[in-house]
Amino acid sequence: MQVLTRKSLQELVKQVDPNEQLDEDVEDLLLSYADEYMEGVFEGACVLANHRKANSVDIKDVQTHLGMGYGI
Repeated sequence: MQVLTRKSLQELVKQVDPNEQLDEDVEDLLLSYADEYMEGVFEGACVLANHRKANSVDIKDVQTHLGMGYGI
């Protein structure tokens, strides 16, 4: 699963600095980090949903995981 595309990453970089151009290896690394982060969030939310014996993940599961795990 890819949550951030190369094009959207490039657009984000342009918003910060219109003159910046990331190296392809750097883009690959950042895209990989984004995927790993989202996998961790999804897994944590699934654990919380399972703990409350739910069959589906609720937004509260995601919010709770982000709050507990990342202080967000």
